[in-house]
Amino acid sequence: MFSKPVLAPGYVLRKLEVPYVYNIPDDQLYELDEEAFGFLKKCNGRNSLSKLLPQGEDKEILEYMLDEGIISMQGTRRIKTPSSPIPSLRYLLLNITKKCNLACRHCYLGVSVNTHMEPSTFEKAVSQFEDMGGLKLMISGGEPLLHPEFWKLMEFLISCELRIVLLSNGTLIDEKTALRLSGYVHEVQVSIDGISSHDLLRGKGSYDKAMRGISNLKNFDIPVSIATMIHRYNAVEFEEMQKLFSDLEVVSWNVDVPCVAGNLKENMDSVLDARDAAMFLKYGFGAGGHESSGDYTCGSHLCAVSPDGKVNKCGFFEDEPVGDVNDLRSAWVEICKNYLWTLDKLDCHACRLVRECRGGCRFRARLYKGIFAPDPVLCHANGIIEFL
Repeated sequence: MFSKPVLAPGYVLRKLEVPYVYNIPDDQLYELDEEAFGFLKKCNGRNSLSKLLPQGEDKEILEYMLDEGIISMQGTRRIKTPSSPIPSLRYLLLNITKKCNLACRHCYLGVSVNTHMEPSTFEKAVSQFEDMGGLKLMISGGEPLLHPEFWKLMEFLISCELRIVLLSNGTLIDEKTALRLSGYVHEVQVSIDGISSHDLLRGKGSYDKAMRGISNLKNFDIPVSIATMIHRYNAVEFEEMQKLFSDLEVVSWNVDVPCVAGNLKENMDSVLDARDAAMFLKYGFGAGGHESSGDYTCGSHLCAVSPDGKVNKCGFFEDEPVGDVNDLRSAWVEICKNYLWTLDKLDCHACRLVRECRGGCRFRARLYKGIFAPDPVLCHANGIIEFL
C-alpha cells in the first residue's frame, strides 16, 4: 500500500541558507536536515519505499512526513530544487501598476499614474524569482486590480510553485472578483487604517467598500490579512480594530508607521511623533516580508520590482534601482552589496536588542539621521533611547 511516496500537493522544496520544505497554502516553512531533504527529493511517486529506505534504515522520517501530511502515497510529480543565492531571495514585491482608484493622504507613491507593467516583464520577474528559490510573490500597485491585463497576469501564475498574495485597498473586490481571485491567490492583504478614521485618510465611503471586499473574500474562503498604518486619527481605535480583526479571523495583522514620503509630505497633520506612534506597534501579529536572518539588517530576503521592471530594495527605494528583471539574480547581488548591511555597520550595533529589531526600517532611519542610524520608532517601541 505504502510503496511509492510522493511530495504532497502544496509542498515545495527549497535549498535556501539551509534545506526547507515549504507549505504554500499554510505559509509554513519547515527546516530540514540533509537526510530528510535528500529523502524528499526522491519522493516523486516513482521510487519504491524499499529504494528510498533500504532494509534496516530508520523509518521514523517516513512516519513523521506522513503524519505531517508532507508526503502522500498517490500520484507522481516532478520535484524541483531551485538554486538559491545567499542571502536567499524569499519574497518579491511586484508593483504592477501606479494607477489607483483612491488618493490616500499617506500614500508614499504620491499621485496615481496610468503606468502598468508589461505582461512580458511580469513573466520574466516571476520565472526568475521561482528559479532563485522564491517563496512568496506579493502583487501590489497602486491598486493591482486596475492593471488592464490583471487576469492575464494571474493566468501565468497557475503553474508557479509560489505563494501568491494580492495587496489591495479592497474597495473593488465585489463577489464576481472574489470568485475569480479564489482560483489564483492564496491570500489577499487589505489595507484598513482605522474604523471611523479610515475614511479620513482614504476617502469617504472607502471603509465600507473595503469591509465589503473582505466579506466577499471570506465568502469564497480566501484567507485575508490586514495592513494598518498608525496615524493621529486611529490612535484611539486600536483596541476596537484588534477585536474586529480577531472576529474576522484574519491570518495576520501588519501594523507599521508610515514613512514621510509621497502624499504624506503634504498631510503632516496626520503624522504622530515617533515616540507616540511606537506604543501602537505592540498590536498586530504575523511576520512580514521585511524579516531578516543571520547578521543582516531589515529586509535580507526581500526586493521589489516597479512597473517598468526596475529592481530595488523596496518600494521606498524605487528611485534607486540596481538593475532590472532581465537579470533578477544580478540585481539581487547588487542589492545585497549596496542596500543590505550587517548589523555591525549600524550606529546602534552595540544595542542589546539589535538582533531583535535589526535596526528597524532603513528608509525611516535615513530620513532620521542617515542610512546607518537607528530607526527612532523601534527605539521608542523597545524603550531604547541611548542611541537616539
